[in-house]
Amino acid sequence: MRPQSMLMGIIVLLLCVGLTGCEQFNSTENTERNKFVGTWQNTTGYPARIVFSSDGHCTYGSEKGTWELQDSKLSIELADSGLIYDYNYWFSNNNRTLLLTRTFGYSILYTKQ
Repeated sequence: MRPQSMLMGIIVLLLCVGLTGCEQFNSTENTERNKFVGTWQNTTGYPARIVFSSDGHCTYGSEKGTWELQDSKLSIELADSGLIYDYNYWFSNNNRTLLLTRTFGYSILYTKQ
């Protein structure tokens, strides 16, 4: 076998192995993001409602913004005020209940509509 053919075969093999791992990560990340997509209602405080869109946009109370997941935390950035809210989050009740907790201690419970 010629050295060039062998080198090309090794490169193709490494690309296949590398790309296979990326697909698994994206699938897990998308599954977690999909849990958020939809309208979440809260009856105990502000914001009373959060709407998460699959494209990364959201409505947080009456304000528009963007959201993302990073390092197992939810981050919401509001467009007009520039405020950023970072939350720890937990799902329960078959992903129909969402508990958001700020770092300084208060928690808000939401139910998916």
